[in-house]
Amino acid sequence: MATLQTRNPRVRLHYAVATPQEAVFPVKGQGTVSVNPTVVDNTLRIVLASADGSLVEVAVSAERFSISSQAGGVTTVLAQSEEAALLLNRPGVSLPYWVSLDTNNQRIRYGKGEMLRDLMLYEFNWEDQSACPLSGYSKDISNIAIRGATAAHLKVLDIPVTLDPSPHIIPAAAITMEVIAANSASVVNDLPEVCQRLYANVSGPGINLTPTDFPEFAQAIQYSITTPGALCYNKLAEKDPIFGYLRVTLDSNMGDSPGQPYVLEIWPAGNGSPIHDHGQACAVIKVLHGQIKVSWFSALSPSIEQPWGSTIAHAGEVTFLTPDYYQIHQLQNPSPKQGGSFCATIQCYRYPNDDLQHYEYFDYIEDGAIKHFLPDSDWGYLEFKQAIQDEWQKAMQR
Repeated sequence: MATLQTRNPRVRLHYAVATPQEAVFPVKGQGTVSVNPTVVDNTLRIVLASADGSLVEVAVSAERFSISSQAGGVTTVLAQSEEAALLLNRPGVSLPYWVSLDTNNQRIRYGKGEMLRDLMLYEFNWEDQSACPLSGYSKDISNIAIRGATAAHLKVLDIPVTLDPSPHIIPAAAITMEVIAANSASVVNDLPEVCQRLYANVSGPGINLTPTDFPEFAQAIQYSITTPGALCYNKLAEKDPIFGYLRVTLDSNMGDSPGQPYVLEIWPAGNGSPIHDHGQACAVIKVLHGQIKVSWFSALSPSIEQPWGSTIAHAGEVTFLTPDYYQIHQLQNPSPKQGGSFCATIQCYRYPNDDLQHYEYFDYIEDGAIKHFLPDSDWGYLEFKQAIQDEWQKAMQR
């Protein structure tokens, strides 16, 4: 399993732009295109061309993967493989294909899933191949076309896939040269505007489980989870085990997020969520107590059960997701069920500013199928806090 712990220089996030089946790279000679076709006739062809007609084509079929160049009337096969992972997806698997063109570093990268370096499956590099046709025209490539597919769901990123953004967020004041060199965190200023706003709302020290009027809040929640007949214990007993956590909402659905935008989620030791997405929303997750394991998946598909990467976030740490990065994940409290402590996170959601669809559901995997979860609430925050405080005071008087 890959982990995102150490990298090279930090990277700035860019939104992918959805387009029809033809598009243009904003910057000539670089960019990434992702395509998730509904139907492939026989061979999916991702064509990147310059104005004079020179082009590079990435072709994917059920039998072969290839990269070829066409320039000056001459076709040259640059690379080919029959490795199964590079070929068309198995029936029933909806997994985007992406191609990254990086003229500066003289390479083409190919992968499946989100446009991340960790999900790269193949790299062709012509740095040491002076005779490679791409050397003559790659810097002029700007046109994108998809052939052999219908309903392509094309996305274009204006940068190539080079370094992946760290899933951990820190404020600008915490940046050091060591952080930059290792890419061990993403600076909040480099995140999309929506994530910056969410982070600003919950990253402060006042967002915690030690309110001045009830400093024993966390201790009381642990008691309520583990004591038969207590508030949290009973609510958890009512739930489907796949949703073995509590959702405590802080405000109302304002119409700019899937469900309520701020949710306190309480994760008993050893419990977690199903594999799910977040309706193409942005989210910021701050750990208030304990620790949470976040695992990421290349697609929301019943046939993809193994994560491609994971990290553990501890109390005080913040992570994020966007429509293009870390969107499909699973959360789990890694503490042992016997004797372990609960985890509490505050989850903050908002649709990107250009999202006019507002898909209201979180899709998730259960029993080999994709199902839809409409975000709900077990309690409002003030109601929950008061109930836990009353329960704790009664317990202390026994």
